[in-house]
Amino acid sequence: MANVIAEILDRREISKYLSGVADVEAEWELDEIDTDAEGWIGTGDDGIAINESDSDRCLIKYELWDGPPPPLASWDRTWSGSVHLTSGKVHAVNEYSGNAFYGAEFDLGRGGGIWQVRIHRKSLSHEEFTSNIISFTLLKLQFWMDH
Repeated sequence: MANVIAEILDRREISKYLSGVADVEAEWELDEIDTDAEGWIGTGDDGIAINESDSDRCLIKYELWDGPPPPLASWDRTWSGSVHLTSGKVHAVNEYSGNAFYGAEFDLGRGGGIWQVRIHRKSLSHEEFTSNIISFTLLKLQFWMDH
């Protein structure tokens, strides 16, 4: 069974304008990445474009695993794929009015490789406080390498 090697919860709240998660040495690549047919996620060299425009705020947790992590059935949505990362260090990129803001850096410990990634999404809600009222999303990004 796979285990978590490292993790970080980026406590910086990301506003509505999340562009995605990118290699710290190539965040401009996000502008060149199209999302999938559902309009949620897309990958390219050095970046994962994430469209969370329906949520006013989100928090991101990063996890590094030594193998494929177990599925998380309690989350609203899941996406799996792969991404090439030059430096192996990633951060969230938030763009608004021509300015870019960056989240906490997460070091995967190895650059120049293709990483498997699974992204889980959960919209917070509670009884009559529906997700469209709260408008807060949690994202969990899980990375591992195929051996």
